[in-house]
Amino acid sequence: MISRTQAVPFRTSKYVCDLCLINISVVRGARPVTTRGFATATAHDASRARAQSFQQKRPTQTYRGPKSINSSRNGRLHSYSTLNTTAQAVTTGVAPLSHRRLISLSGPDAAKFLHGLITNNVDSTRLSPFYSAFLDARGRVLWDVFIWVWPELVAKEEHWACYIEVDAGEVEALKKHLKRHKLRSKLAIKDVPTEGTEGIRVWAAWGGAHERVKEWSEIAGLEDPRAPRLYRYLANADRETIVDGLQPVDEKFYHVERYIHGVAEGPHEIIREAALPMEVNVDLSGGIDFKKGCYVGQELTIRTKHTGVVRKRILPVRFQPGGIIDASPDVNLSLQQQPTSGAEIKALDEEGLMKKGRATGKIIAAIGNVGIATCRLENMTPMRVSAEGGTYKPGMQFGVEVDGKVVHVQPVLHDWFVRRKEVLWDREERKKARLVTQDSDELD
Repeated sequence: MISRTQAVPFRTSKYVCDLCLINISVVRGARPVTTRGFATATAHDASRARAQSFQQKRPTQTYRGPKSINSSRNGRLHSYSTLNTTAQAVTTGVAPLSHRRLISLSGPDAAKFLHGLITNNVDSTRLSPFYSAFLDARGRVLWDVFIWVWPELVAKEEHWACYIEVDAGEVEALKKHLKRHKLRSKLAIKDVPTEGTEGIRVWAAWGGAHERVKEWSEIAGLEDPRAPRLYRYLANADRETIVDGLQPVDEKFYHVERYIHGVAEGPHEIIREAALPMEVNVDLSGGIDFKKGCYVGQELTIRTKHTGVVRKRILPVRFQPGGIIDASPDVNLSLQQQPTSGAEIKALDEEGLMKKGRATGKIIAAIGNVGIATCRLENMTPMRVSAEGGTYKPGMQFGVEVDGKVVHVQPVLHDWFVRRKEVLWDREERKKARLVTQDSDELD
């Protein structure tokens, strides 16, 4: 049985300085993009996590959970972070992720081998888990993955080793991909069992549940870099829960929590060979090291970074059949009139009918009245990504057709999402960050 270790923070790209990343980690609330008839939310959930270092050698800092600040016009909270549990949402919970599996990669050449295949930096001194992606030669995402590495595993294998977490249905395809690139590299590729005394399973925790995770129930863990309030763990397969006294909930509630934060996962939501890593927010999740050397798919990734233009991204969305979306942040999992994956989002006219012409977005997945969608930022939000700008105007409404009827769709912008994008992609913001870093260094 593998020895257990405490959860450790992830290490992100070296492209952004430490101080910037600390600022990014201050979590604020969500602001729905304003539409006609929707109560304006000028201030939202001001969720804040303690500023936390993202470098692998720094000690773990405890995340204390969000604090809601009620300062909207009508006295209601406008954030998914403070969902009403009566709306069938689970705000704090843990769940085993049966749709995720592990592949063991070990051997003297394991670090060098993996470094040439994924978007994040890998070296033999890296001993904390992190998020990344495999790309094809055209720079499109093949698999979104977590790379699990911790000191005890490396000590056991006597050289650098890791577990690659991927969607369960993609295990064989990823193994085949690894073996195709193996050539003469000295490494071993094996399945990690999910049953028995040697079995290991992936777990998720959200809300304040991570504070109750005890050392006795985990092997390794990290704060999920894709969104605040999400944590991830590896635990022995014989564990019925990773929190003493807290029963795990259905996996569906984990997906709801992901959708609330706009996090896509797996081949059903990140279609293989279809999207650039930036379009599915791998960059904003610390999953790309823009300074690293050659890897499969690097050319287009770096070219896109230099142009500074990513026109569409995955965002969280809300649905409301037959009318303007209510300002209530509640999740309604019983909503029957859900759009299907691939349904086109279009702007609505004055009468609430869908306009003809090009779609502004596309639905990826939905549960109840929440979901995720690929959105053209300049057409559906006030965000600017190019000099020419887009078609978005305050008060615009959007919809999708379901069974011949229009269901209203509202994109949601989280402040932490906007801040991450600004620091990583906006030249002026990066310049400010460098100046702050230089001033800090001079004071030291």
